[in-house]
Amino acid sequence: MPLPRSRPVLADHTPPPAAAGTWRALVRRPRETSTSTFVFTPRGAALLLSGTAGCGSWSATGTSAFSYRITEPLIDADGRCTGWVDIDQTGVCRGAAFTSCGVSRIHDARGVLRYRVPVAIIARRWE
Repeated sequence: MPLPRSRPVLADHTPPPAAAGTWRALVRRPRETSTSTFVFTPRGAALLLSGTAGCGSWSATGTSAFSYRITEPLIDADGRCTGWVDIDQTGVCRGAAFTSCGVSRIHDARGVLRYRVPVAIIARRWE
């Protein structure tokens, strides 16, 4: 499973970027819609707290624009890792909401890319 990219450390006096916070999201895939929780820390960590938890990084790419990448392990009923999902999204914050879109890449346990899935996300800040 690939490791998340590192991000520069923000100075303590820097205001948090617009995307920093906890978000409840509606995740739309071609054949399924689900809910998830995302956390974006002010220092660039990105967490997925639904299903099998995932982690990665995010960064601001403009005043309200940002991108994030999260690796989510796929665990079977016996607790074995059967692969992982590489979540790669670009988004825009608008007040207490964000939208993002991208492609998730699903790999098997040997790292072989099995398929790609387009994903769109609509989220609201959850405090």
